Amino acid sequence: MFQKKSALLLVAAFALFFNFSMPKLVSGQIRRPPSLKEMTQAMGTTLEKAPLGPAAQFIATSTERIDRDRAEVRVYRNGQRVELFPSFHELVTATSADHEKRIGLDGLAGRSVALVPSEKRADQWDIFTGVGGTSGVDGLVLADNIFKVRQVLLSSRKNPIEVRIDGQIHRLKPGQALLVM
Repeated sequence: MFQKKSALLLVAAFALFFNFSMPKLVSGQIRRPPSLKEMTQAMGTTLEKAPLGPAAQFIATSTERIDRDRAEVRVYRNGQRVELFPSFHELVTATSADHEKRIGLDGLAGRSVALVPSEKRADQWDIFTGVGGTSGVDGLVLADNIFKVRQVLLSSRKNPIEVRIDGQIHRLKPGQALLVM
């Protein structure tokens, strides 16, 4: 007797599920997952409309991202070699977004940042804080573009920063920072 009741209950549950789910599937109310082409296309969302979340704060712009995959990357401060965080993924040159207030780029060590393609220039990345993971991050920010800053090296006139990549020398301007992520 118990088996007949449980079988009847199972059939009723399936009928209810089928009754409520099928109209949504047929009408297209349930969103299909995006295709690979859709996921890799540039989004037409502006930064003002970008869903970065209420805590996200635009702090800097970057013109250069350096992968660890390069054969040889060395960093020098005032001519002396600097030991970098041993397992960094990327180096990013950052220029503060607020030149008058000079947002403290040196305070980024230990914080998460998101790199978002700049709307103003194709060769730049905008750097945001307050994204810490994936909460509130959608659209323009991919998991591959969220990093934890391990080290910050500020360039100044007295202590200039140089990055040597496979024999090429890149000098940071005074006020710029090298973010080790």
